Amino acid sequence: MESTEPSAPGVANHAPVATNETARAYYTRMLDAADADIQALNRKDSLFATTRLVVFAAALVMVLLGYFADVGWAVLYIGWGLLACFFVVAILNEPVRDALAAKERESQIIRRLLARMDRKWDELNWKANRKRLQTLKLQEHQKDVADDLDLLGKTSLFQWVSMAGTTVGVRTLANWLTSPAVAETAKRRSQAIRSLAEKRSERLRFYSLADDVGQGTGDPDEFIRWSQDEPWLDRRRWLPVWGNLTALVSIVLIALLLGNRMGLVDASLAKPALIALTVILVINMLITTVMLGPVHQIFSIAMASRQSVDEYRELFSAAAWLNEQSKEGSGDDRLEHLHRVLLEDSQQSAKQGMGELSRIAWLGSLRTSAATFLFYLPLQAFSLWDVRVFAKLEVWQAKYRDHVPSWFDAFGEVEALMSLAAVCDENPTWVFPQWVDAETADNDRHCFRSAGLGHPLLPDSSRVCNDVTIGPPGKVLLVTGSNMSGKSTMLRSAGLNIALAGAGCPVCATELALPSIELSTSIRVRDNLAEGVSFYMAELKRLKGVVDRARHLADQKGIVSMFLLDEILQGTNSRERQIAVTQVLRHLLECGAIGAISTHDLELADEPELVAVSEIVHFRETITPDAKGNEQMTFDYQMHAGVSPTTNALRLLEIVGLGKAEG
Repeated sequence: MESTEPSAPGVANHAPVATNETARAYYTRMLDAADADIQALNRKDSLFATTRLVVFAAALVMVLLGYFADVGWAVLYIGWGLLACFFVVAILNEPVRDALAAKERESQIIRRLLARMDRKWDELNWKANRKRLQTLKLQEHQKDVADDLDLLGKTSLFQWVSMAGTTVGVRTLANWLTSPAVAETAKRRSQAIRSLAEKRSERLRFYSLADDVGQGTGDPDEFIRWSQDEPWLDRRRWLPVWGNLTALVSIVLIALLLGNRMGLVDASLAKPALIALTVILVINMLITTVMLGPVHQIFSIAMASRQSVDEYRELFSAAAWLNEQSKEGSGDDRLEHLHRVLLEDSQQSAKQGMGELSRIAWLGSLRTSAATFLFYLPLQAFSLWDVRVFAKLEVWQAKYRDHVPSWFDAFGEVEALMSLAAVCDENPTWVFPQWVDAETADNDRHCFRSAGLGHPLLPDSSRVCNDVTIGPPGKVLLVTGSNMSGKSTMLRSAGLNIALAGAGCPVCATELALPSIELSTSIRVRDNLAEGVSFYMAELKRLKGVVDRARHLADQKGIVSMFLLDEILQGTNSRERQIAVTQVLRHLLECGAIGAISTHDLELADEPELVAVSEIVHFRETITPDAKGNEQMTFDYQMHAGVSPTTNALRLLEIVGLGKAEG
């Protein structure tokens, strides 16, 4: 197991490779196997379906002949026997259909993993995540950073990283990606991610199970909400009493009717017994229809099916796959907490609780299973079976009420770690960052220093990497260059990799050293006509927020404020813009913040006060004629020292056919 401590300077702290087989080769092999299994299971299911149809048709014919034709009682008995065979075949068919559904989910998950590697955004699961992200609560500056850097939303870092299947997993991962990058927290997560990256088959099983429970009615948020509600039966204590009474009376009445058929009971008792049994049936069916709607809704949340409860128990058990050192007193309190909450607390652990819930879910599954529904009907009609199951469920609720939220908090962390582990496994050339102490008085260590830094959301084939250093305090990275040359992409590359690093994930670089960082950005600013806010005023408000965050962090030695500003204050004239930008940067530098600012306004790079505090770099374009003599503009997206020697706005105007009008 690799250490989570920073490697020696200049030594790449690479993500571990699970085997000699690449992740892509593994996914392709597993997809082929899953698709072959699906074909085999479909054939088996079709055979069962045909058998069921034939057996049911034969049973129906035999029963009708036995009742309405003079063919003897043997035919009727054979018909009822065939009907029993039909139910046996139906019961045997259920595991085949469950296995088929599981394999289809596995196939979809693998296709999604392959789509991630190729950055095929349309094949990633965005619709489900969009709904789940609505429960995420972020501060205003976090929303701004997330929007500017594409941390959340469609074609975002979150959409690319996330394999989470439940709301709590989605919310946890999104919080990690949008929160400050704190060294100690990131190191603990990295330790678990390294361990999980090696467990390909286990992770694939985990993704499939989480996706299944997340698509069902028993999503964790609803489950947690139910666990904290007041018991429904507290004000309806007569229902269990009535259920027990009707069960006892029904047994007696049915015994009387059977005794009458066998000649053991006076025939005069048969009719009253039948009437009484009918009254019980009608009353219980009315109770079921009118009163037990909330009970059935809670069933769908607390134990959507016996299978879903068993899946949760298996998902919670995934905590055992975290770094084994956490069991051996490694000093990692968070991993030890996950083990304890999910597995090790024998009386209150999630595994223990779900084991008990599974037994209750088995009783409740009589109602939801097609194979057992005919057994459920008389139990419900004559003993209110649902009320009996629900009473057991509320006993469980009372026992585990105080522990359920912590179970799913821990599970959300495990699910987020599982998503990040796939990134680690699929990108073996990426490295875990080296964290430096932000509390040191050495300002030179308060830097973001990277080699081979790339944009993680771009495909490997089109990604261009650069060596980027931002800081130390008192110094600004001023990025100049013409339109479309790569300035904004470089800023986002830095921000996205800081988000990955803070989540504990490897980063898209060959080397990265950084302190604990909170990001502030002004990249994608919009006006607001509804509120009467112009673009320029919207930008000023955003910059005020950036400065306020820097001031807030100025006295906190454990974390550095880092700003990324793209083409700011475009809504004013060039001279006023130079003065305003310089003034904003003066406020930020006085707070000890580090950061980068991009511009295509070359006059800004001539401002003496700005030049004095800037490390100036540029991106540039190359213009060459094609075979027809038309000019073609290309970009190498490589960062060079100094101010950009070119501009391209007028050239671009000519290239698109909007050059100087003739005549």
